[in-house]
Amino acid sequence: MKTAAIKIDLLMDFLNMKQSKIVLFFLCDPKKSVEVHRAMGKKLVFNRIVDISGGFHKLPETVLAPSSHGRTMCVVDCSCEQSSLVLKSFSDLHYFNITYSWLMFGDNISTVNMTSFLWELKSIQMNSDLTWIETFASSNKSDSYSLIDVYAKGRHLCKDIYQYKYAEWDSLNGIAEQRGYSRYKMRGNFDQLQLRGVTVIDRENVTSDDVDRILSVPGGEQGVVGFVKYHYSLLCILRDYHNFRIKYRVVKGWAGRLKSGYRLGLIGILARNEADVATTAIFQRLNRHAEFDSIHHSWEFSSGFIYRITPQLSASGGGNFFIPFDGNVWITSAVTLLVLTMVLKAVGTIIFRVSRNVSNASHVSYFIDVVAAVAQQGLSNEVSPRTPIRIIMFSLLFLNLVLYNYYTSAVVGGLLSSPGKGPQTIQEIIKSPLTLSFFDIGYHKVLFRETKEPIIQELYRKKLQPSREGMNTIPVYTDVKTAVPFIKKGGYAFHCEMTEAFQAIADQFDGNEICELRTAQSLFSDLKLLSFVLPKRSMYTELFKITLMRARECGLVKRNLKIHHIGKPICQSGTRVHPVELTGVSLAFVVLLGGMFLSIVVLVAEKLFWKQSTRKLNRFYVN
Repeated sequence: MKTAAIKIDLLMDFLNMKQSKIVLFFLCDPKKSVEVHRAMGKKLVFNRIVDISGGFHKLPETVLAPSSHGRTMCVVDCSCEQSSLVLKSFSDLHYFNITYSWLMFGDNISTVNMTSFLWELKSIQMNSDLTWIETFASSNKSDSYSLIDVYAKGRHLCKDIYQYKYAEWDSLNGIAEQRGYSRYKMRGNFDQLQLRGVTVIDRENVTSDDVDRILSVPGGEQGVVGFVKYHYSLLCILRDYHNFRIKYRVVKGWAGRLKSGYRLGLIGILARNEADVATTAIFQRLNRHAEFDSIHHSWEFSSGFIYRITPQLSASGGGNFFIPFDGNVWITSAVTLLVLTMVLKAVGTIIFRVSRNVSNASHVSYFIDVVAAVAQQGLSNEVSPRTPIRIIMFSLLFLNLVLYNYYTSAVVGGLLSSPGKGPQTIQEIIKSPLTLSFFDIGYHKVLFRETKEPIIQELYRKKLQPSREGMNTIPVYTDVKTAVPFIKKGGYAFHCEMTEAFQAIADQFDGNEICELRTAQSLFSDLKLLSFVLPKRSMYTELFKITLMRARECGLVKRNLKIHHIGKPICQSGTRVHPVELTGVSLAFVVLLGGMFLSIVVLVAEKLFWKQSTRKLNRFYVN
């Protein structure tokens, strides 16, 4: 078979099938240009004819924009030698991608010559939309042509160019596609093609042969985070469906940059197009949209501190003496009692002056009566029986009743109704007595080394820098298996992606301990959704995106997400009442000790006073 000269009717039918909005013609014969121009005058599409018979002297960027709005189709006449120069110039700039449709034809070019001609076009790839036309003998004696789909599974991997006849055209029936033809299915079988893969495993002496063994087992593991294993399972769906193999390259981190600007880690490898697929996901920051193609989003990065609530924490159920009332309430109450004492003394003095039959008590007596009323210990017998005094004391008792009910209800509510929130923010974590530890993975170490955030620097300085050598405590960086027993003991907080620890916690914690589990703010609070990415303008982007969309529709993505993304264990045993700690009642002991010390001071002062008075009296009698 041979390639054929273009037929105007075939061209019109092909344009209708592709629904192209922009058409560019690269023609060798000026006569054909006139025919095409006349035919295209009836089409409501933008068209441009470029004569290449005398050579092609324009820059490809001036003819084809790097990105065009709508579908653009290029029709190339391969009859003249200049056509090869035209196509090579576009191939060098990677214009044989899904943005453009290409139709190639020529007079009396053999199949062998056409194949070798296509081999020279290095940017033909999996997502190329390239059709060339062949003639063939037809039984209906009409002009008949074959439409050949041209693509490559990986020219960068030194793989062949594939050709597949997907439609026929004749002047009677027009274009007739083969029954059951699907470009997705036809190109979907990679036939055991070996792709270049990259993954992140923060562990020593891991080779490409170890990757499948490490990532295929669900659950936490040293140097491997949960979302790496999850995206490996998605990559396995792609690998099994499209029938390809992967040669892995193992790195220890996601990103980094040398002073020279050279990019490190997985992101650097993908940005340099040194890998075809990645068995992990990345945070889709704004500066990464120009470097990567996202094909799937289903993993929410939920990291944070995990700890068990204990009475030692300042906001726990044991509480603090001052917590039930706001500071303003305490100040107002203290001022009110002092004023009330002075009012009682003033009223008592007035009553004493009016009626000499009533004794006038001292300030101390009235103050003791006020304290006794507040402490619900009753009133002394020395309280004046006069009505004004009793009205004031009645008001004091009523005030005490209201305050006492509010206070006790807040305490009971804290002990029974609310289990206590515990530290929630990074600042509260810093102020708390919790000992911190972090999952032993690269992004934590990079964060503390490169962060400019003052609050994270403060956390590192106060919680991580102090030496822990010789102490029976949790290491600064550790794995989930080591951290969970410390979390269960209480007084320790572990920062990780929380799905890493929830399964181990569910296995080791009992019902009450699960109800006491708390989480706090993450150091990566601005990062949520992870993206499964490929290198920018990868030839596999559209194919893999369709496959993962179908996997989501049939439930495979949800199944793998349920296996790897473990949720927080549900509290089913109710709230445990924590005992009141010594710190919660320490004020009472402080008041007691203060009173005892003050009593001793007063006793000593009185003794000195009476001794001095006795000496003066003795001197007086002697004289």
